[in-house]
Amino acid sequence: MSTTEAPVAGDCGLRERKKQQTRHAIHQAAIDLVTDRGLAGVTVEEICAAAGVSPRTFFNYFPSKGNAALGLPATTIPDAARVAFLAAPGPLVSDLCDLVAQTVTLPEDRRRMKTLVQARPEMVPTMLQWMADARLAVYEVAAERTDADSARTAVTLVMAAVIEAAHRFTVGSRDELADRLRAVVADMARLAAG
Repeated sequence: MSTTEAPVAGDCGLRERKKQQTRHAIHQAAIDLVTDRGLAGVTVEEICAAAGVSPRTFFNYFPSKGNAALGLPATTIPDAARVAFLAAPGPLVSDLCDLVAQTVTLPEDRRRMKTLVQARPEMVPTMLQWMADARLAVYEVAAERTDADSARTAVTLVMAAVIEAAHRFTVGSRDELADRLRAVVADMARLAAG
């Protein structure tokens, strides 16, 4: 599932395409090797050799070989998304959907990722750690806008919506992901009220 929007201008578009190609090559090499040999049976160097990149380049895209195999880059809050969220006048949960959509990059190849996790249960901790890291990064920003308890509850709700949206939808842009997250949150609210 890709949540990146198409770049606007020429050089930026070429740079972005090259980044996506490099990320994809690393991910494909990692998922192939880990599927075949297990997480412990593969080194970062082997993934790099298969992808045609250096270890330094590898770590620019993924924090670990497990993350690379699952297609889960490190979660960082973009400065523009943080500023927009802190200044947003809307409801907290709706604005959090925008922040999360600008922050979290969902894996492109969900079916293959699920197959890998089923075949290689040692991948589950990597997936859980990625979710915990993403949740903490978003929580820290949310807590700047509201009290700690409200931030924790709202982030928990939106991150649960991320998991559900990943199961339900394929999205083409970060804006579409934000809309899908709001739809899942609305479904949760209806179920809680009904």
